[in-house]
Amino acid sequence: MAIWKLLINLGLLFITTAISVDKDSNNDTAINYRLPDHVVPIHYNIKLIPYIVKDNFTFDGESNINITIRHVTQNLHLHVLKLTINEAMTSLFSNNGIIYTPAMHNYDNITQILVLHFNDKLLPGNYTLKMRYVGILHNDFYNKEGFFVASYINDKGDDVWLAATHFEPTYARRAFPCWDEPALKATFDISIKHHRNYTVLSNMPIREKSEDNKNGMIWTHFDTTPIMSTYLVAFVVVDYVRVPTEDETINIWCRSELVPHTKFVREVVQKSKKLLTEYTNSTSKVPKMDLVALPRLAIGVNAMENWGLITFVETSLAYNESFNTISTKLNVARTTVREMAHQWFGNVVTPSWWSHLWLSEGLAIFFEDYILNQVGSISFICI
Repeated sequence: MAIWKLLINLGLLFITTAISVDKDSNNDTAINYRLPDHVVPIHYNIKLIPYIVKDNFTFDGESNINITIRHVTQNLHLHVLKLTINEAMTSLFSNNGIIYTPAMHNYDNITQILVLHFNDKLLPGNYTLKMRYVGILHNDFYNKEGFFVASYINDKGDDVWLAATHFEPTYARRAFPCWDEPALKATFDISIKHHRNYTVLSNMPIREKSEDNKNGMIWTHFDTTPIMSTYLVAFVVVDYVRVPTEDETINIWCRSELVPHTKFVREVVQKSKKLLTEYTNSTSKVPKMDLVALPRLAIGVNAMENWGLITFVETSLAYNESFNTISTKLNVARTTVREMAHQWFGNVVTPSWWSHLWLSEGLAIFFEDYILNQVGSISFICI
């Protein structure tokens, strides 16, 4: 075991310091999907108003993004997908009070890169890019990507709608304009306006709630995140109930009918947290951890390790002792342990580009097997 720990620690040191950013330089005619490196994001302040109303699944968005321009330029490149930008409201503010307005907005449908062209030269320094836009809450029944809606049928036979996110690998750009590459990390302030009957969750704890006097809705504002990749940002708008673990350090969120079937996953997360803390000699890097059971996620995805807000397909979180099989129970255990491991390593071991994703996934899979072995996989599954 000491050898394994040494290898893991050396791997972490190597991965976090030695990964270089791949560039498409071998073929001059190849499409370049990468953003230029003369601008980097520092902080996103994002305000969203989702309309979870059938036949009108849209949202309004406002983003104020603090950026650093490294080299003189007249263009800003960032990712956008299926957002309608209010071009008249796009402005760039320098730290000394100068306001720049883009002369043109050019969008490439293939690379999904929006280029803002300015008549003036933008000197190196810190700026704030302000943008307003309208987006679509996607309602693809089978494939949930970006900012989407889903529904379930309650005990009265009614459809209940909710909104949630799935951003890996490149779908954060469907919810807000961004530098949507894993290596381009920043901090995030998330604010969401919603009906008071809904609960809103994000990566961080709630900082405050404020009333909207115009229509009786409320704003939920969250604490600033640690520095993180765009694909790990997450938020959900649900009418779920909260089911805390025994020590109340982790919360399960699900529709009320699933509450009796969350006993096993609560035991799994408590054991996982204890072992991960002991192994790494540290707690997770975010101050809270929520697990949310959704009706569906993207095709082929059982769960997503958003930092502080793990989302699951219901069948990968709930275990019904009356009719689910041992195979289902094992799937719940493996999926949960793997996503828990990502809470410790997912933002530390970050791929510079998606071809390196095996690095972070490899660590998660190692700890999945390690933890199940530590607790004894057979006795664990037979709890």
